[in-house]
Amino acid sequence: MAEDCCSFQLISGDGVLNREGLENFSRTTNLSQRGVSYAVVAIMGPQSGGKSTLLNKLFQTDFRMMDADDGRTQTTQGIWIAKGIGIEPFTIAIDVEGSDSRERGQGGATFEKQSALFALAIADIVIINM
Repeated sequence: MAEDCCSFQLISGDGVLNREGLENFSRTTNLSQRGVSYAVVAIMGPQSGGKSTLLNKLFQTDFRMMDADDGRTQTTQGIWIAKGIGIEPFTIAIDVEGSDSRERGQGGATFEKQSALFALAIADIVIINM
């Protein structure tokens, strides 16, 4: 990729905000100078449903994708963001950890609800990938 999409984990699987990563993203993308001239697109859906792959194809991001040779396991943990490449207006893509995660088990419902609410609150467009 000629242009860096600056992907990073915004919120860990434990729910911790990556302040340093957000500051670096804001600085390297000049986000603060864009005013309200940007769009935010988030994707939500079940684990191993192709969410990261879809964002990578649509926005030329570099989110980690599932390796079929490793089986259907959790790839995205927490919430990741990246700058879309070659898109106007400036676009931020948000990759939300898959729902119904086997790795999280029954206790994962709280994080799923919180991450879904975060995506719904912050995104201009939410893609539900079923």
